[in-house]
Amino acid sequence: PFAPGANPMHNRDRSGALASLSSVAKLPYESCLDGISNTFCIVPSGLGKKSSRAKNLVTLLNGYFEKNAHHININVLNRKLLQDAHNHPEKYPNLTIRVSGYAVRFNQLTPEQRAEVLKRTMHGSSVATLSKAESFPSSTCDCTVINPTSVNLDIEELMTASTTRPEDAVTGAVHSIETFSTRDGPGIRTLVFLQGCTKRCIYCSNPETQCIVNPMECPEVAITDVDLADIIKNYDHFLKPNDGGVTISGGEPLLQPDFVRAVFDKVHNLGLSTCLDTSGHGTVSNWEKVLPATDYVMLCLKAMDRDLAATISGVSKESADRAKGFAHYLRDYHQDTKLSLRWVLLKDITDTDEEIEALVDFAKELSPVFTHIELLPYHILGKEKYEKLDRPYPLEGMDPYTDEDAMEVKEKLESLGVSVILPNQL
Repeated sequence: PFAPGANPMHNRDRSGALASLSSVAKLPYESCLDGISNTFCIVPSGLGKKSSRAKNLVTLLNGYFEKNAHHININVLNRKLLQDAHNHPEKYPNLTIRVSGYAVRFNQLTPEQRAEVLKRTMHGSSVATLSKAESFPSSTCDCTVINPTSVNLDIEELMTASTTRPEDAVTGAVHSIETFSTRDGPGIRTLVFLQGCTKRCIYCSNPETQCIVNPMECPEVAITDVDLADIIKNYDHFLKPNDGGVTISGGEPLLQPDFVRAVFDKVHNLGLSTCLDTSGHGTVSNWEKVLPATDYVMLCLKAMDRDLAATISGVSKESADRAKGFAHYLRDYHQDTKLSLRWVLLKDITDTDEEIEALVDFAKELSPVFTHIELLPYHILGKEKYEKLDRPYPLEGMDPYTDEDAMEVKEKLESLGVSVILPNQL
């Protein structure tokens, strides 16, 4: 549904920025002779790190107009700042925003008008939506009874008995698709969240993606590589510049190596880059299915101490060790693939001197594929999902990691000789 001016109605555009822009661009001008005035909101971090924001914004605009779109207003808004200004307008006497094409002082709007601004969709998050959280388990789509934390589990094991698999296509279990991301690999990317994970990380912000299902028996999440490639092709104008492309995350994508490989091959055929966001699950045979078609890997390490890593990820020490083996294998056999290490900062747990120094030592072992460490300060995004899933939140009472503390860790890592990215850094 569209509001006046062909704007998607608040919070109806749930498939991400590229889907929203592409949808409005389809409108024929002759059907909207009174004008198309698409007001598009995005948070600053949604455009990526500061040095890349102008380039990413230009890519968005070029892709939009290459689809024969007519008009757009870009509002770069900080929801946190606006919320504070809504609650305390006296603190922001000069805060100016655009409303319906006009520049206005935010504190001169009525409380109802300010609340309406805050209801707008502000693109930028790459946390999976909750759209399927209530589907697992269900009467028609239950989780498997296989040990979910098995080191060697492959979703193909669930599908071998199926007699209804489509020919010339590979079916996977996909939780959701975020069409626009600038924080999950180079350029602008479409982010695909797969369904199913073997770990139970205490800080997981997408717990609804953990349930492992057989996609042949679960139509809610089933999609073929052909159909997914067709969706991605809709956005290739946005994705091709600056080595953009597709990132497959989860859940754990290496639970579905055949599906990931099939998708990655089609992504390459579209002239886009591929990126794997993984915790290093599985075996060499599964890794070899995926890595030859992978340009970038983002490897999420839970901790360097194996006991701590097992505690954080909720799996055995052997399974926790698998991520290090995956990194070494990538270094030894796929040196054209670029590897970054993702590290979640938990106060007094993963930010200790022992953990940070061990992380640096490990990173230096991974030359020539290693590029940088990406710090991910702990946050509580996704906490409400646990409530809807009727599950206790594992880190109840823990405060989000502060920007100041994250900067200290970044500076320490850099002083030890490794490149570091802190996504929220301005």
